[in-house]
Amino acid sequence: MPRSSWSLAAVSLTAVLFATGCTLSVAAGDPRPNIDLPESQASLALELDPSVRDVFQVPARSGVVPTNVEAWRTTLDRGFKNGFRSAFRTDGGKELVLQIVEAELELAPTAVNEVGGAAAAEAQVRYKARLVDAQGNVLRRSTGTVASKRSTSQPGEITLIAESAVESMYEKIAEDLFNNRGTASDSVP
Repeated sequence: MPRSSWSLAAVSLTAVLFATGCTLSVAAGDPRPNIDLPESQASLALELDPSVRDVFQVPARSGVVPTNVEAWRTTLDRGFKNGFRSAFRTDGGKELVLQIVEAELELAPTAVNEVGGAAAAEAQVRYKARLVDAQGNVLRRSTGTVASKRSTSQPGEITLIAESAVESMYEKIAEDLFNNRGTASDSVP
């Protein structure tokens, strides 16, 4: 079969997988956010709100089939440690606490086929985060919807794009919460 025929067959198969009754799955991921903060002696803990579910299903949306998500809290925890442990002690101290109040995963189509079904999708995370001190005072906030750095047309890569969206979330949180660290007027250690 000529190379162009293989490509067409792969795209057609992918479009069928995204548009038909099959269900996609996101497993526990190991996100590695690209965060470069100055080293601090302060501890930073992660606290996930009880409303941040560990196992759930992302409903079908705009031609992307329903997606089962497992170990979401594990993925968020791993991303936090991988992103912040080079700058903070993340071994259980609570001088500072990053509270994730909301972290909702969604899949959004980035390409559609000729019948309007999704041929490729990206992962997005809608989140709300707060940096609090040991007394529970809110020092800073970060909110937004971030996207994975790329999309995929391969159902087997759904976990990878979910990881990428979590990386984007923590990179944005680091920028929002710690962008002035080290200046004389900053109140965040």
